[in-house]
Amino acid sequence: MLLLMGLPSDDLPSSNYFEGFDKMAHCGFFFVFTALLLWGSISRSADAPSKITTVIIAFFAASIFAFATEAIQYYLSTGRQADWWDIFADYVGIGMALFSYILFYQRRALQ
Repeated sequence: MLLLMGLPSDDLPSSNYFEGFDKMAHCGFFFVFTALLLWGSISRSADAPSKITTVIIAFFAASIFAFATEAIQYYLSTGRQADWWDIFADYVGIGMALFSYILFYQRRALQ
């Protein structure tokens, strides 16, 4: 994903399907990315981690990645520009995944 976000915009296919498609793609990507972080946290630990610890770690990891992708576009990419609205869309996706996790995840009793 870092490679795709760092490529010059001339090398990418057109994404002008409708107004705001780029923001929807940012939101969707970060929703899936954060959901996978949460799922990995659940599946790798033998004992169920606390919900708040998992949410905080996933939030900070996804936040760092969101700012890193925009920094790559700003500093390293030619023909692409960083946008605060992209970061906002990233945080909407992150928030949706975290809210879903808080709402739906319940620890299972160890048998």
